[in-house]
Amino acid sequence: MKKRTFPEFLAILSLLTLLGCAAAKPPAGDSPPLSLAKANLGTVLEEHEGLEIVWEDAKELRDFYRGGVQHKARAEKKFQERSFADAQKLYDSSNEFLLVVLERYHQDEAKFPLFEGASILFFPNLLVADNYVKMGRILREMGRESSAHRQWKKALPFIKRSLTSEPSEWGLSVQQELQSLLNSKAR
Repeated sequence: MKKRTFPEFLAILSLLTLLGCAAAKPPAGDSPPLSLAKANLGTVLEEHEGLEIVWEDAKELRDFYRGGVQHKARAEKKFQERSFADAQKLYDSSNEFLLVVLERYHQDEAKFPLFEGASILFFPNLLVADNYVKMGRILREMGRESSAHRQWKKALPFIKRSLTSEPSEWGLSVQQELQSLLNSKAR
């Protein structure tokens, strides 16, 4: 067996370093935010229709994400129907799924690789923030202003993390709504 020399080792190390850099996501920088046409709640919900994920069956990151999105879809429907108690429970369960995802992966991404050749909109931070905003709106409807304000404050770090990792018009609109709701309490 031939012994490798230092120049060969250095060439292999350089190649591995170059490949590692090529795979890294560039920082968000000053690029314009993703448009609502490319990243929006409707599209995320549509991507995860189908076989429902329940807590006991969730094993992988994608299962927890899909479960969180599916519970959010059901919560949105209940919210529109003004069935606030049911919506509140579903937003809570959506966040339970999504917070498991965020324990392992902290960024939002417009093209998250699901499996070979397929990617999805991956916005766990934004979805959690939006859930807290909606839960706060429900609590306000019930006359529980201080509880609503606490929910909106919980949304702040999630919306910040979302906009830092993957700026989107969708995230900016949730942030704007959140700021408006927080400022309305001060009046």
